[in-house]
Amino acid sequence: MRRVVLAYPLVPGSTIELTREQHHYLVNVLRMREGEQFIGLDQDGKAFVLCLEASAGKGVVLYQRNEADNEPDFAVSLFLPLLKGDKLDWVVQKSVELGVSGIVLYAAKRAVVKAGNLEKKISRWEKIAQEATEQCRRHVVPSVRGIITLEEVAQGGPGLFAWEEEVNLGLEGRLSAHPKQRLSLLTGPEGGLAVQEADLLKSAGWTAVSLGPRILRAETAAIAMLTCVMFAGGAMG
Repeated sequence: MRRVVLAYPLVPGSTIELTREQHHYLVNVLRMREGEQFIGLDQDGKAFVLCLEASAGKGVVLYQRNEADNEPDFAVSLFLPLLKGDKLDWVVQKSVELGVSGIVLYAAKRAVVKAGNLEKKISRWEKIAQEATEQCRRHVVPSVRGIITLEEVAQGGPGLFAWEEEVNLGLEGRLSAHPKQRLSLLTGPEGGLAVQEADLLKSAGWTAVSLGPRILRAETAAIAMLTCVMFAGGAMG
């Protein structure tokens, strides 16, 4: 069944109002008809089966559906700089599919893109995160927030950050030194992290790691690092 994140309390027997976007998605995109059923997720990620009232733009909550928990049993926060074009759209989407718990944007010295019209951008990335959650059958929509300073990032550590200047310490060897229940990851902008930024993170207890001998694009590094961590943590089967 198709899934929609409703993010508010659902009670069997009650009728809920669909937003214009939700109604359009179910009726015009998925071509669902009157009386067909879909899954709605409440604010806690619990799944309920609803019956579509297409003509009224509503849904009737039928019953709670027992589903396997698809959420990872450990939390990973991903700290990202602003990236050019629609690269962050892609990173947000794939990060949610992989199981990230939250995405935090930070200000980097060498970021090519500067913060502008941020509220609108955050709203778009939140929508992308919600759509990815529905598509990959997760139960909780990861948060997207920012922008914060690197000083604020450092205080939220310790964590691991990918740095092309680090040649001795690989990611695999450092994962065991960090608690599995909650892990923070950070990758740099197109221009890379400045030495001063790396020193700031190290002084706050963060660990620099290498992602291999090849220089990865900023968006590739973020997804590669997250994928490795999820695999090592047993979240990918």
